Amino acid sequence: MEPSLSSRTSATPVSEGRTATPRLRLASLGDLEGIARCWYDGFFDDEVIGKIMHPNRKQFPEDVYWFLLRGVRERFWDWRHQFIVVTVEEAGQERVVGAADWRRLGEGGRERELWKVDPRNLVQPSLHLYHQVSLKFFPNRAANPSRSSFLTAAVADSGHFWTGDRSECWDLHVCGVHPGYQGKGIGRMLVSWGVDRATEEGACASVICGEKNKGFYAKGGLTEEAGKPGSGEGGGVVLFSGARKEGGRL
Repeated sequence: MEPSLSSRTSATPVSEGRTATPRLRLASLGDLEGIARCWYDGFFDDEVIGKIMHPNRKQFPEDVYWFLLRGVRERFWDWRHQFIVVTVEEAGQERVVGAADWRRLGEGGRERELWKVDPRNLVQPSLHLYHQVSLKFFPNRAANPSRSSFLTAAVADSGHFWTGDRSECWDLHVCGVHPGYQGKGIGRMLVSWGVDRATEEGACASVICGEKNKGFYAKGGLTEEAGKPGSGEGGGVVLFSGARKEGGRL
């Protein structure tokens, strides 16, 4: 799922005169807070995460960050998901300025899972339980309780798109770039990672995006429009890179 990228003036300052070359790599455990902060800056005034899901975000801005961090933590330990980051060096420190969460659907996703007895399988459900308990004491005050699961429901209601020739797929679940680094090719780097991986595996790639971002994703190879996500509420469209060829690559 890809919420639209906002042009919000970030609460997190961007260094002036930066010349560092952006670096694309797989995310590590130490990147999770940086990913959540990057998305916080990028999605704060987003139509879905900001306006629909968090109408009280101006009064409780950090609650939006914690909402994003909870999701990042849980999905990082879901082995079907692969987080990708783009970083730059600022003042001698590495900073996440773009991040994507790609999820592998189909048999390829099952192959990424661990053995049932692997203790790492306990991390994700344990985190989920911890988050649910903590929310009882520290609720998300920025959220509209009736819409806080909007994205999760939209993805769940769109499962019929990933069937048949499209069952083997790398889906761009979330992609965001810090406002200060948008328009510099970072988003394209994040999109290309999944599209290239899908091509290598003979699968397809997909994204749920806003209408205004269709052109951007088309440049990355996601050109086939499959329909509206979920009930169609809130707008958006499901895009694919192309159906998988039987017995071969795209």
